[in-house]
Amino acid sequence: MNRTGQIILVVLLIGVVAMGALLLARGKSGSPERSQVVVYAPCGMASPVTSVAHLFRQANPEIELEVILDNAIVLLRKVRKGADPDIFISPGELEMKQLVDEGYVDPETVRDFGSLELVVIAPKRNQELAGIDGLTGDSVKIISMADPQYNSVGYYGRAALEHLGLWEPLQTKLKLREYPLEAVTLVTDGTADAGIAYLSCPLETAPDKADKSAVRIVAKIPREAYPPVRLQAGILRGSRKRAEAERFVDFITSQEAQTTLKSEGILPIGEAK
Repeated sequence: MNRTGQIILVVLLIGVVAMGALLLARGKSGSPERSQVVVYAPCGMASPVTSVAHLFRQANPEIELEVILDNAIVLLRKVRKGADPDIFISPGELEMKQLVDEGYVDPETVRDFGSLELVVIAPKRNQELAGIDGLTGDSVKIISMADPQYNSVGYYGRAALEHLGLWEPLQTKLKLREYPLEAVTLVTDGTADAGIAYLSCPLETAPDKADKSAVRIVAKIPREAYPPVRLQAGILRGSRKRAEAERFVDFITSQEAQTTLKSEGILPIGEAK
């Protein structure tokens, strides 16, 4: 190939490269990269959290919201091991307080977004148990509850039993479980004669995990017997999508989200008093 031909070939190659770069730039400008925000949420609140996430995506299509569901204590341990979600949703104050105290969650970002009530539950077949005082009766051999050392529902449950003077008398009957869902399952499958649980979580907020038809609500535990249950959302200090995460935390406390949460068994923020 003579020199003229070589020059023409080089010019053509430069043109092809330039055109490719231009098309790539146009493609990126036509489809902007979406911001991804990762939310850790307790699986016992799967339905309400998923519903709110759906509403948020509709209102914020430019944000790719990923919700990861698991037991709250499992999610907390993942954070301790180096996982880096943007938002942590806690089924009470215990798990959130640990993450704040250990420096993972920025306390300035923590917001209450709802509340739950404590109840005594029993297997459907057990019609003898008529009230909280009946837990001390001979017909109740096993009472299941989430371990108060690790779980908010157990923390509030212990506070309630202590307030009612039942914590010590029931020690030989209590079967404490590491995961709240496991404690509820012991009642649904009839292994436990009774249990202490949140009213709607997970019986209504995770219907695929807890069979509501297999249990009955024996009694609500008096609200004055335990501290207000504060469902909370907070932003991790290491979040690389702080602004987008703040939008979600703001959204979950909005009127639209509150209406949806209430329809799925979560009491409004004002109930946590």
